[in-house]
Amino acid sequence: MDMLTEEDLKRLEWKAPDYGEMTEADFVRLLKAVTDLVELEAIANRKRHLNMPELRGWNNFQRQAILQRKWEILNGRG
Repeated sequence: MDMLTEEDLKRLEWKAPDYGEMTEADFVRLLKAVTDLVELEAIANRKRHLNMPELRGWNNFQRQAILQRKWEILNGRG
């Protein structure tokens, strides 16, 4: 399983990253670490869960990656 590396954490330690601002590679790595639909739903709806409507919305790549990960979890492929 690809997780964020120590270098990634050092690069991001000055603030908690908004998932909407992550690089595609970091976002995919994040999603691969998600193991259930509850966690995925919390990520997918982070603006509502965090009550922060000012956060940037998902771009097309991120939206597709979330849907792909949902399919993988539902079909036992991750």
